[in-house]
Amino acid sequence: MLVLTRKLNQEIRIAENIVVRVIAIKGNQVRLGIVAPTEVPVLREEILTKVPSGSLQPRSESRVLKCARC
Repeated sequence: MLVLTRKLNQEIRIAENIVVRVIAIKGNQVRLGIVAPTEVPVLREEILTKVPSGSLQPRSESRVLKCARC
């Protein structure tokens, strides 16, 4: 496991096509924005454990996920 420290608005890039950005920090909560290709499912771990194996469908379009209040 790679462990990194990032500050507000700093990014982590995974390969050439995935970006994770620190959008907000409030107390012990961190909001992350994730940009990924449509064929890469982006799910929270607790949701992933509830999804039946093999049922992950690619998103219909590439989206930028970000904090609604930021």
